[in-house]
Amino acid sequence: MSTTRISDVIVPAVFVPYVQQKSLELSALYRSGIIVADPQIAELAQGAGKTFNLPYWNDLGGESDVASDDPTVHSIPDNINAGNDVAAKQFRAKSWSTMDIAGELAGDDPAKVIGDSVAGFWARDSQKMLIKSLSGVLADNAANDAGDMIVNVASDSAAAIVAGEKISASLILRGKQTMGDAAGGLTAICMHSVLHTELQSQSLIAYIPNDTANIGWGTYLGYTVIVDDSCPAVAGTNRITFTSYLFGRGAVAFGEGSPKVPIEVIRDGSAGNGAGQETLFSRRSFILHPRGIKFTSASVAGVAATNAELATAANWDRVYARKAIRIAAIKTNG
Repeated sequence: MSTTRISDVIVPAVFVPYVQQKSLELSALYRSGIIVADPQIAELAQGAGKTFNLPYWNDLGGESDVASDDPTVHSIPDNINAGNDVAAKQFRAKSWSTMDIAGELAGDDPAKVIGDSVAGFWARDSQKMLIKSLSGVLADNAANDAGDMIVNVASDSAAAIVAGEKISASLILRGKQTMGDAAGGLTAICMHSVLHTELQSQSLIAYIPNDTANIGWGTYLGYTVIVDDSCPAVAGTNRITFTSYLFGRGAVAFGEGSPKVPIEVIRDGSAGNGAGQETLFSRRSFILHPRGIKFTSASVAGVAATNAELATAANWDRVYARKAIRIAAIKTNG
C-alpha cells in the first residue's frame, strides 16, 4: 500500500496563496475587522528593508478667528504638521516532519489537511505576536503617557477578589471612555476565556441569531467578542492579572511579504533506517502593526523582533494622539 507524501501533494504556486488566505480566514482578529490588509503595507512588506516609515498629517488645531470689518486686521494662517509612524517587518519560519511509515497525512484530500494545519498554525501564531506587541505598547503607555489607554483595577492582594476587581460592563465602559468622544470607533473586545466564562456566568454575553457582530463567542455591549487565551494572564504572588483589549476596525495594519522560498519540502530517504522522512518548511515575512504606535527597534538583537522583544516597552512609542489609537486595555483579577 502506497503512502501519500507531502511532496506528492504540495504545489507551491497553489499551496502558498491558499495558506496565506486561509490563515486570515481562521484569524478571529481579521474576521472581526480589527486587522485589515492594507495594499500600501503589503507593498512595503514585499520590498527590501526591515523597518518602514509611515508619514501622516496631524489634524488641524487652534480656534477660528472672529471676523472683523477692520481692513488693517489680517488673518494669521496656521500651518499643518506631519508626523512619522514606523512599522517593522517580521521574518518567521516553522517546520514539521513526518515519517513515511507513519502515513499520517494520507486522506481524501491530504493537500487540504496539510494546508489547513499550516494555516491554522500561522493564524494562532500571528494573533499571539499581536498580543505580545500590545503588551509592549501598553507598557510604553504606562511609562510615558500616564497610562491613558489603560483601566487597571487589578491587584496582587491576598484578600478575596471583590466584584469591582472583575470584568464588568462598568469597567468596559471606563475602558471605552479612555477614547473620549472617539469611542464610537471601538467595535470589538478580546479577552481570556476565564473572563468570557465570568461574563457568561453573569448572563451578560448575547447570542443573537444572524448577528453579523457575532463571530462565534457572542457579543457584549454591542462589541464583537473574541476569546483568545494568549491574552495576558500574569500570575502574581496571590492573584492573576488578566488583560482584555477593546479595538476599533482597522486598528492593526497588515501586509504579506514575499520570502525567497516560502514553502519547501526536504526528503531524507535514509531516515528511519531507510523508511524515509519528509520535512515541510513554511516561511513568512509580513507587517502586523498597531497603527499610530512607532516601533523604535531600541531593544532588538536580531534581524527581526522576537515575541519577548515585541512585548518590551522600549521598542514602542505612541506618535498618534490618544483618540486616534483605536485600542484600549482593561486589567482585572477575573
